[in-house]
Amino acid sequence: MTISSDKTRTMLTLEKEDKEKLTEIAKEQNRSFNNLVETILKEYLAKK
Repeated sequence: MTISSDKTRTMLTLEKEDKEKLTEIAKEQNRSFNNLVETILKEYLAKK
């Protein structure tokens, strides 16, 4: 899968319990795990 030129791939290490919680939240919001994490990070950065 290719990614757009304005994005970059990164590796993230999480505790299993945290990933499970995020995966469940993503399913509830009908979005991908990656999209949820990206959204959370963008919201955090916007507050800084």
